[in-house]
Amino acid sequence: MELEQFLLEKHILFEKDVLLSNRSWIKTGGKCSYWITPTAIEELVEVCRYLYNNNISFDIVGQTSNIFFHSTYQPRVVISTIKLNHYELNNDMVTCECGVFVVKLSKDMLAQGYAGFYGLVGLPGTVGAAVVNNASCFDCSLSSMLISADVLLNDGTIQTIEQQYFDYSHRSSAFKKGSIVGVILSVRLKLEKATSIEEEKGKSEATVTYRREKQERQAGKTLGSIFATRVLRNNLRNKVIKAAMRVLPSLLKKEPRYIQKKAILFLYGYRDLDAYCSDRQINTFIWEDEKAEAAFGRYKEMMNKVYKDLQIEIEEKF
Repeated sequence: MELEQFLLEKHILFEKDVLLSNRSWIKTGGKCSYWITPTAIEELVEVCRYLYNNNISFDIVGQTSNIFFHSTYQPRVVISTIKLNHYELNNDMVTCECGVFVVKLSKDMLAQGYAGFYGLVGLPGTVGAAVVNNASCFDCSLSSMLISADVLLNDGTIQTIEQQYFDYSHRSSAFKKGSIVGVILSVRLKLEKATSIEEEKGKSEATVTYRREKQERQAGKTLGSIFATRVLRNNLRNKVIKAAMRVLPSLLKKEPRYIQKKAILFLYGYRDLDAYCSDRQINTFIWEDEKAEAAFGRYKEMMNKVYKDLQIEIEEKF
């Protein structure tokens, strides 16, 4: 049975020949043959089983707030989970479909007096992506609350996988490492009442203020931090930058991160990347224009000269 016929017979929503640049967070990407949008977990299971059984590769995405689709990337199938956004609260546990937005869940749980969500109120993305990527902000993460997840494995079976088998490490999990291959259907999170609701709300407000003052504001043009870990290389140029940072910020009355960015671009010979590197955080790349894709390759080249043992945090699709 052809994929289109299958989708029509199952009444699963889909679109053909969709430009990823019209759907992705930073407006990049080539053409997708089938953009599929299940409206129920049962539909997600059916379509994924069909694709697995017929050896059809596919991408599964939420808000795409952590994915850079290159213009050359033209997948046959992309499944969007954004309509799978129901969650149910039961005593001190919440069960979420994979497409629940982290921001909405966090704001709702914070309002109901639960601890550990204050740092996630500004984190874009879905619950499914957050537990796969081990995403965290301000010492808060859904991974630390995870009890278990229902997962459709690539052999078509559905298994409940407990938190201990996610093999979490910094910004990674068994799914990213490839030891588990499958699709997150739903997750169960353990909730804990806050000792002080006002304190939790105060922390939340502080994170919002920090983001506003310290992080790049150009929503829709960045994917947040590009690299998960950064350690400066022990070389002459970095020593010069360190020495300059002791005096230049106060002398020029500029933000230290702005001065550091300018110094790195100048000393390493990448001043042409100025518009693409955030003034607030050099670890944030800005997809400013149509030249950004080519600039991103040079940006990675530069960052690897400045820092050692870099671990990329976003997902690139070529």
